[in-house]
Amino acid sequence: MGLVVDGDWDVDDVLVKIGHPWGDFEKPLVKWMASGPGPRHGIHPELARSRSTGEVLPLTVIPPAYRNDRESRALIAAGKIVSPWRDLPWLVDDWGERSCEIGGPRDFDRSVPDPERVDRLAARVLGVVPPSGPVEAETAARVLAQVPEFAAAAPIMVRRPAAEGRWAEFDAVIRLAGAAGLADVGSVLCELLESDVVMPRPGNVVDVLGELRLDAAADLLDSQVAQFVYAYGDAATARRCLRAMAVMGTNSRVRLTLLHWSEGWPVPVPEWAGEEVEATGERIPPPGGETYRRDATDGRD
Repeated sequence: MGLVVDGDWDVDDVLVKIGHPWGDFEKPLVKWMASGPGPRHGIHPELARSRSTGEVLPLTVIPPAYRNDRESRALIAAGKIVSPWRDLPWLVDDWGERSCEIGGPRDFDRSVPDPERVDRLAARVLGVVPPSGPVEAETAARVLAQVPEFAAAAPIMVRRPAAEGRWAEFDAVIRLAGAAGLADVGSVLCELLESDVVMPRPGNVVDVLGELRLDAAADLLDSQVAQFVYAYGDAATARRCLRAMAVMGTNSRVRLTLLHWSEGWPVPVPEWAGEEVEATGERIPPPGGETYRRDATDGRD
């Protein structure tokens, strides 16, 4: 007898139907568990049945780490459960970098060249920045005038306190970088969100990505919504992700529209996605429809 799952079912007796863009297919659960989704990291079992009786089985017969549904992927990306496929061969040249939803959180690069110089520069910059609260564009302009090196050094000045866990300094630097429009910090912020670093206030990172209009981060924030919902139970920060996506650009708003019409989310999330898009002046069309912008001839309040 093989491994028993969900209390009653022998895993060797379970067949699963895998939803795939090119056509659904069925395979033994043991083979799915061994191979995973491969480069199509979003495909997952949509139905399970007994090989011996044909009886349709609940998807809970599949161990959580192997379900590869939205919740399972979020838990893996957040490091709450270990990916069973993280050590399988991966063809980077053909498939691109392995998603955190398959491989789990990445190691954060904590290396900083000449850290003492970075700390001195940070002290000069933070001497001009308010200790807390929002940073206005005027403050950012004043900092850049007094410490012009900040424009080029901002990414390493973000990495340094994150590597050391100096989160008050980190928050002050990213607030300033956002107000100054220093988009080069975006790559470090995205790296942090995908990493093994536990930030006490990740919503601040999300807000700055929105302020920087970093549309390239759309897929990442889409993934972060699921992590905050399923892995952390943090609905407030999930909504901050949706709000940031609404202002980042066209790609992000398309992702929000798709999320709005997606099934399976906890009830508030799709509604929030629609509200955030419409707050920008865009309308959420029905599936297959077209988005258009409100203007003076719209005739709606």
